[in-house]
Amino acid sequence: MMKQNIYCIIKELILPNNMKQTVILVDSISEIIEFDNKDEAQNLADIFQSNTDSGYKYYIKQIV
Repeated sequence: MMKQNIYCIIKELILPNNMKQTVILVDSISEIIEFDNKDEAQNLADIFQSNTDSGYKYYIKQIV
């Protein structure tokens, strides 16, 4: 059986005390947004990154 790769988007932010916090992006019903296509996930993360005005960082991570 072939294992399917699943990806999610991670949002990294800096808290007021300069600590990093990472958040997994979820949909409107608080379910993790999952992608089975790495390029699709990266494309959306790139869109979020180019539109951020708060200095957040967005990247993808493979879910094991």
